[in-house]
Amino acid sequence: MHFHTASPSHNASLLQLLEENAMQGAIDMVMTRRPDYFSNLHYFGKEYPVLAEERDRIVGMCQLTKHKGFINGQPQQLGYLNSLRISHGYRNRIRVLKSGFDYLKQHLSPPQYCYTSIASDNTTARKLLEKENSGLPRYHFLGELNTLAISTRRGRNLGLWQNITSDQYPEVVAFYHRQAIRYQLSPQLSVEWLINSGLPVWGYRMNGELQACAVLWNQQAFKQVIALHYHSIWRTIRPVYNGYASLMKRIVLPPEQQALDQSFFAFFAIADQQNMLALIDDALSRCTTRVLTFGLASSHPMLNAVIKRFHPFSYRTCLYGVDLVASPLWHQQAIGPEVAIL
Repeated sequence: MHFHTASPSHNASLLQLLEENAMQGAIDMVMTRRPDYFSNLHYFGKEYPVLAEERDRIVGMCQLTKHKGFINGQPQQLGYLNSLRISHGYRNRIRVLKSGFDYLKQHLSPPQYCYTSIASDNTTARKLLEKENSGLPRYHFLGELNTLAISTRRGRNLGLWQNITSDQYPEVVAFYHRQAIRYQLSPQLSVEWLINSGLPVWGYRMNGELQACAVLWNQQAFKQVIALHYHSIWRTIRPVYNGYASLMKRIVLPPEQQALDQSFFAFFAIADQQNMLALIDDALSRCTTRVLTFGLASSHPMLNAVIKRFHPFSYRTCLYGVDLVASPLWHQQAIGPEVAIL
């Protein structure tokens, strides 16, 4: 078995690995990168996709994404380990995981602070990775993240958010960093990225002072969540459910092979948490897609209030620090990763 960094010529293999490993249940959902894995328009950080081959057959993939963020209240270079996929015939082969980690260490110079995310209900993978002396890097549980997807029909125009012009981007970045530095895994933002992305940047002011910021990020041109297949009864009742969901202002399920029409409420930072519900309300009314998605840690003091008010679809993941090239110290702090880059 050998590993190598993927190139655009491997696009079909990368997409196949992503899509043959759907989140299976009554509805098979998958996160993919159609039509071109490498067309990551204004993506965040630098990506290094890696493929595993055996006997001229591609059997797995993973990716290291390097980006700047905050750890223990300090700016750090971070390495996000993601997109781990192993073909069905190789799924339980620890050798693939061990060899893949070795390749990352030897060829891609990972930062000392690496992290990953695993679905909270994937207990098999979590037990394996948390097990000591497995020959794999040590995993440190950092916290649980709730990805919240809300129907934008729930929004109310409260006139709180205002469009931010590029000359105000330095103020936005400074404000965002003052909030983000308190959380583990929160990314660093830059004026350059905001300008190059061309995305809508919003600000909320009180008495002229910036009190909240956010970026509306529709990634559907390069990254999608797709309903691959509806099983048994769901295929029959989807129209009925969608009628109910529409009436109750909940998320409508897309047809098979179509993407969820969503935007990310990215880099959302707020000075006073008591303003959160009103700011989400207003953001929903301004969003141009059917769904607005963002993340809150399970420990966040406003999580229950957000769920009660907006009735989101929630997907929970566990965040881990990974001792890939070092054994750095992780302070006991709340986590604040950005779901738009996970």
